[in-house]
Amino acid sequence: MEDYKTRYKNATFTRERIELDGKYFENCEFKDCLIVLERGETGIRGSRFLNCKLLLRGNAYTVGKIIKLFTGKSPLKVLDFDAPLFEEREGASL
Repeated sequence: MEDYKTRYKNATFTRERIELDGKYFENCEFKDCLIVLERGETGIRGSRFLNCKLLLRGNAYTVGKIIKLFTGKSPLKVLDFDAPLFEEREGASL
């Protein structure tokens, strides 16, 4: 296993921006988060993503474009930069 500087185990993240690079996540839950991946240097095991959005940057974005060339389809839904990161829910506040 790689030596990650930051490790999370059994953590829950809600409505946060999470940078994956350089971190390891085990049995974590992500709810309504913006997940950011740039280099792909991350470890994820036994974790769940509920209503999250993934933003690929740098090398990760390049890999996504290459997958699209090979498959003819985008592997992920593209996040529109003009769209709000989180939808407002009735009675909910940030």
